[in-house]
Amino acid sequence: MKEIKAYVRRDEVDQVVEKLEGAGAPGVSVIEIHPIGYGYQPNALQPLKSGPVRRYGYLAIVKLEIFCADHQLERLLQVICDYCGPGNAGDGMIFVSEVVEAVRIRDGVRGDSALKPVIATLRERTIA
Repeated sequence: MKEIKAYVRRDEVDQVVEKLEGAGAPGVSVIEIHPIGYGYQPNALQPLKSGPVRRYGYLAIVKLEIFCADHQLERLLQVICDYCGPGNAGDGMIFVSEVVEAVRIRDGVRGDSALKPVIATLRERTIA
């Protein structure tokens, strides 16, 4: 299994998440972040004394987290690159990590099977 962390512009999120779902991503977590470093440039118009958070406040960056089976990796990476990479500075970055194990807490299923959705029956959804 793999974990993909993609840092992309906020205005590209809706389209890329839709395309990732269409490409078979088991799920996508969307997290708004305020990056410092890794090539993110501060607003040159802000004075240095304003501090790092204020200088980087204009950045509209979102982190996408995706856990997938090994065979899905290349297809999902290609989707991200196709829809988030027009070839400009600040297009974003992608990191891929190996996932040793996944466990679905609800039923204890492990491995790639834990990434597959489970449809609960009406009876299971009823609160006792």
